Amino acid sequence: MRSDAAPRYPDRWFWVGIVLAYAAIVAAALWTPVLGAVLAALVGVGALLATIVGTRRGTLFLGALLIAVDLVLPSDVALRLRIPVGGGGIYIQDLILGVLLVSVVLGATSGRRPGAVTSPVRLPILLFLCWTAVAAFIGSQNGNQVKFILQDARSLVYYAVFFFAVTFLTDRRELLGFLRLLAVCTVVAFALGAVYAALGRGGAVEFVEAGVSRFPAADFIFLMAAMMLAAFVVVWPAGRRRPAWLWLLLLVALLGLVLSFVRGNWVAFAAGLAYLMVVLHVRERMRLVVGGLAVALILGVGLAAVSPAVFSSVVSRALAVRAMDDPNVQYRLIENQEVGRQIAEKPVLGNGLGAEFLFDWSRYGVAPFLKTYIHNNYYWFLQRLGIIGLGLFVWMTIAFLVPWMSVRSTLPRDDPWLSGLVFGGRALFVALLVNSITSPRFNTMDSVAVLALLMGMSEAALALLRDRVARGPGAPA
Repeated sequence: MRSDAAPRYPDRWFWVGIVLAYAAIVAAALWTPVLGAVLAALVGVGALLATIVGTRRGTLFLGALLIAVDLVLPSDVALRLRIPVGGGGIYIQDLILGVLLVSVVLGATSGRRPGAVTSPVRLPILLFLCWTAVAAFIGSQNGNQVKFILQDARSLVYYAVFFFAVTFLTDRRELLGFLRLLAVCTVVAFALGAVYAALGRGGAVEFVEAGVSRFPAADFIFLMAAMMLAAFVVVWPAGRRRPAWLWLLLLVALLGLVLSFVRGNWVAFAAGLAYLMVVLHVRERMRLVVGGLAVALILGVGLAAVSPAVFSSVVSRALAVRAMDDPNVQYRLIENQEVGRQIAEKPVLGNGLGAEFLFDWSRYGVAPFLKTYIHNNYYWFLQRLGIIGLGLFVWMTIAFLVPWMSVRSTLPRDDPWLSGLVFGGRALFVALLVNSITSPRFNTMDSVAVLALLMGMSEAALALLRDRVARGPGAPA
């Protein structure tokens, strides 16, 4: 018999898979018809995804779909589109992320993609994700509720989007494509927020005029967009005219940032601008100061003319940033004290994912209760992940913000999109470092997905610019 003869049953494993899938559907349907229907739908979707998973275009499509759903889908709609599991639920974003990661692994190991971008951030993020699994185990051993463990783990797993970016967004065309996607999502998110505001669904907020409410859209979107767009505007090459839509998009992002009435976002944006002042060239710093004052003047005059109540609310809200008697500030201080006690008990390994703490709000007439949400992100890391987990996060921070400083002065400035990604991605990270003192950004599903993407895109842009420097003057963009 010939050794290279075709196997007798070439499609055996295919049919085995089909039989097992149908058997699983039947078993699930006998248990509960709803689960059987859900499993049948997943099998059908899986059959469609089999044609794109692992391919370059398919992986890029899945990454774009994840970001679009993450940024645009309102939270109330997302709650209705989840699969109930263990008292919680699997969101549509989670399903897309799972398929995306499978596609990334298959695509990266197939040999059909160029090598991934080399980055000092890869190892600390990988170890951070590994420690997340250890923290989940610690949480289960401590008796933490499975629902809360899965909630915490789900948010941190989105850091894996970084590996998608540095593996598949490795050329300028792909980076620009995702920048366009982020721009469109910002506009759509603002438009949806405007619709919700027109329906009277704005959130209540203190220190504002009567009738003024918080803009009903995810506030992190506008902080991220404003920070990135500010970087693109500032690093724009002298003598080249900026497109008008870039200014309009910046105004939309700033308007959303202002109308969110989240004081921590305002302080964070200022911190990001201060970071840009440090790392930019002298001429670009002057551009940032002059342009920042001009945009602030236009935005302020426009708000005062269109809605004096909103303008007065912005001023009063900003002046209240130091109001220590504000119940919101007191809430966070009491929260930090209670969490601090738990940290002191298990400082190294932490209490594991899903850890709860007793919150005593009795001085305000509310009985003590258990909660998991912590406003200070660093207290969250210490309580859940311990010093080891926080140390890995600090390593990731240093790896992203420090090594590039040795080459920043030599990077070409003729490509504002790549330069804006390099500078803006790091300015955004600094802004979120400040923001996360009062509003957790590094452990929430929505913001982590976009942050990890922009970190990866920033590293890819840096690699492209460094490659141009290595190839010498006159190298094409």
